Amino acid sequence: MPYKLTLTFCAAVLTLISLRMHIDPAGITASEFPYAEGDAFDVAVTIRRLIASLLFVIASITFFARGIESAKSQQSLLNGCILGFAVMCITVGIMTAPQIANLAIAAVVFAVLTAICLFSRIKINLNE
Repeated sequence: MPYKLTLTFCAAVLTLISLRMHIDPAGITASEFPYAEGDAFDVAVTIRRLIASLLFVIASITFFARGIESAKSQQSLLNGCILGFAVMCITVGIMTAPQIANLAIAAVVFAVLTAICLFSRIKINLNE
């Protein structure tokens, strides 16, 4: 996948996740942490809003980074995306495995974003 399309796709996915988390943080918290009650639930909803904002920041930076033209800079940016998305995938996967949270879909999303960025990074490297 071309570099600009890869970053556009990643930014769009992150924006959609962010919007969903901003629109219904309580619903997402209830589905991800079905046993949370009282103050724990309220804290989780608040953290969900913070995470939504952070995802939007990452989506914005990713979108505007599409303008980078140098192949070396593109590789560096994709390395950052690969590392960040892989860490997110591992983190939500570890939380899902022992059923601390129901984040299987998130693990798959971040695995796909990691794979797309890795594929684009390899393609840039091959084109040099």
